[in-house]
Amino acid sequence: MKINHKDSYFDFGSQFKVDNKIDGYHGSKEMLEDIVYPFKLNKVKNKLIMEVGSGSGRILKNLVKYNPKKIFGVEPSEAIKVARENNIKNLNKIEFKNIKGEDISEKKKFDFVFSLGVIHHTPNYQTVCKNVFNSLKKNGQFVCWVYGYEGNEIYVFIFDNLRRITILLPDFILRLICNFLNLILYPYIFLCRFFSLPMRDYLFNVFSKCSYEKRNYIIFDQLNPSFSKYFKKEEISKVMKKTGFKKIKVYRRHNYSWTIISQK
Repeated sequence: MKINHKDSYFDFGSQFKVDNKIDGYHGSKEMLEDIVYPFKLNKVKNKLIMEVGSGSGRILKNLVKYNPKKIFGVEPSEAIKVARENNIKNLNKIEFKNIKGEDISEKKKFDFVFSLGVIHHTPNYQTVCKNVFNSLKKNGQFVCWVYGYEGNEIYVFIFDNLRRITILLPDFILRLICNFLNLILYPYIFLCRFFSLPMRDYLFNVFSKCSYEKRNYIIFDQLNPSFSKYFKKEEISKVMKKTGFKKIKVYRRHNYSWTIISQK
């Protein structure tokens, strides 16, 4: 849903200047491995890879642990400064590019490209996917993670309409709202033990493992962006197919999102 015409990456620059720490489950190898499953991250060893939408650098920090040859971290917002600081010890392995995904121009260069939690906040996602396709070597793979629509219809309806208001609010007020929502989620998660409520699997398997501060960040991430899209399985498959990818596999993540592994 596009709510206004500003570039959505501006929404994240200021956010990551505040939510700049990489710690706990949210910043762990365990969470990264869960997001990209069944992709095996040891495949990136000695390979040239790119991440589109590096944000605070938490994915980069974990990808480095699998010993790639080099990582290109693409981040258009001022969050790139945070990503660089969080990876200060890894600068021999990481090259940062302060550009939008729509402006990626590399050709047949990378073995693997990752974009986790970014495409669904990018209005021109088809262009980004095409640029990723062009940047990959023959048989290179694109690992992408996006919000899913199926099973989340009630949630999407509520938050899409709520976001029409929250994107207009100053950050400090929005953070107060996020803190309130975080608190009332405790009884909601408790009720999920007895009832099959919306977001149940995600809340148990991901959200509840994160610290209180990171839960606030996750809620903020739902209410702050000017563009958020929840993809149907068939829809995201068509995006990849239209782009030119083959061997497209789409996996359900905790009945909340999709992990897509596509090959050039």
